[in-house]
Amino acid sequence: MSPPAHPVRRHVLDGALAALAALAVMAATAWAALALLGADSVAPLSRLVPVLVCLAVGGGVTLESSGGELPLTLSGDAALTPLGLTFLGTAVLVTVFFRPLRRRARPTPAMLWARTGGALTTAAVALPVCAALARGTAGLPESVRERIGDGGGSGRFGGGRLTEGLDTVTYRTDVLLTSLLGLLGVAAVLAVGCLAARRTALPHPLALGGLRTKWHPVLSALTGTATVLCCAALAVGVLAGARDARAAGVLLLAGPNLLAVLLTSGTGTSWEAGVRRLRPDGGGLLGMMPGPTGEDRTVDLGRWAGAGLPLWLLGLLLILLLLTAAGYVAAARAPRRDPGALLDPHTDTALRMGIAVGVMTFVLPYLARGSLHIGVVLMGSELGGLDAGLTSAPRLSALTAFVAAALASYGGSRLRARFRPAPPPASRRRAARPVRSPEGV
Repeated sequence: MSPPAHPVRRHVLDGALAALAALAVMAATAWAALALLGADSVAPLSRLVPVLVCLAVGGGVTLESSGGELPLTLSGDAALTPLGLTFLGTAVLVTVFFRPLRRRARPTPAMLWARTGGALTTAAVALPVCAALARGTAGLPESVRERIGDGGGSGRFGGGRLTEGLDTVTYRTDVLLTSLLGLLGVAAVLAVGCLAARRTALPHPLALGGLRTKWHPVLSALTGTATVLCCAALAVGVLAGARDARAAGVLLLAGPNLLAVLLTSGTGTSWEAGVRRLRPDGGGLLGMMPGPTGEDRTVDLGRWAGAGLPLWLLGLLLILLLLTAAGYVAAARAPRRDPGALLDPHTDTALRMGIAVGVMTFVLPYLARGSLHIGVVLMGSELGGLDAGLTSAPRLSALTAFVAAALASYGGSRLRARFRPAPPPASRRRAARPVRSPEGV
C-alpha cells in the first residue's frame, strides 16, 4: 500500500517554512545591526537589509557613479560575508528542518527528499527576489571621500572639484551569483545536518548508514562547539548595546568573523587588516590631479598583543582547549566499535576530528575575509581611490590544524575513557553472570 500524499505535502511545507524562517531571522538581525550602526543616514534600511542578506549567502556588491562637470566615474566593489547573519540563518534552517522530525514517525527517504525539495525551491525563489531588491543609492561617508581625492590639490583641477558629484554611489548585487551560491549553501547545510543532527528521526538507510555512523560523533561535537562560540559572540553583541551601539552592531554582523580570525591565527593563518591608497597611474593631466590623502595602514593581526599575549598564541590555546572538549564529547557519542577494527576508538576519533578541523581551517579564511575597492576613473585611468580589507594567507594552516585537532581530541577521548570507562561488551557481561543448574545448586 503506497503512503498517503498528505504527509509528503506536509514535509514540503515544513521545508519551505525552514528556508523562510532562516531568511526572516537574517533580515531582522540585519535590520537591528544597521539601526545600531546608524546606517539609515547612508541609505534606506529597507534597501540595505537585502544587501546584507545577499552578502551573508556569498554574494557581492558592485558600486558605480558618474561625476559632475568632469567626465569622472566612480566604480568599485565590496565583498564581505557577515558570518553573524550566516550563522543565524544556518541555525534556524537546521532547527526548523530537523527538530520537528523527532516528534513524528520515522520518515521515509521520499519524505526527507520532499522536505529538502521544499527548502531548496523556496530558497530558489526567495534569493533572486532578495538580490533584485538589493539595489539603490547610498551616500559616501566624508572620510571615504577625503581619502579618494577630496583634498590636497591645486589649480583648476584641485580641491573638491575632483570629487564633485561623487558623494553618492549606486549599488547592486549579482542576482545569478547570489542565487547560485545561496542554493549551494542551503544544500551543503542540509547535507552536513543529515550527518550531524541529534535528537531527530531520519530514514533508516541514512540513520544506520556507515557515513553517519562514522562521522556523526565528530561532526555533532564540532557543530555544537561552533554553536556555543557563535552564540557567545552574539550575546556579547547584545550586551554591548547598552554601552556602545556601534560595537553591538559590528558584533551582531561580524562577531563570528572575529572568532574565525582568532582561531585560524592559532593554526598559522596570516591575517592582515589595512587601508591602501591608490595613486594616479599616469602623467600629464593625470599628474595634475590631487592624489588620495591619508596614510597607508596595515596591521598584522597575528602579532597583535591582547592580554599580554600575541593573538596567534591566544588562538592556539583556545583551539586546543575547545578541541579537547570536543574530543571528549565525540568519544561519549561514538558507537561501540568492532573489537577487530583496524584503529582503536581514540585514534579513530582523533583522525576524523583532524580531517574535519583541517577542512574547516582551509574554508574559514575565505569566508571571514573582506574587501572594499573604490576608484575614481577618468578616460579609462584611475586617478586615485581606496583599497581596504581583511586579507588572509592560509599557508600550511590546514596541516597545522589537522595535527593540533588530532592531538587535542585524542587527549579528550582518553580523558573520557579514564573518567567514564565504557561498560563491557554484552558477551562479557553474559559470561560474568553465574550459571545456575536447574536444581538451583
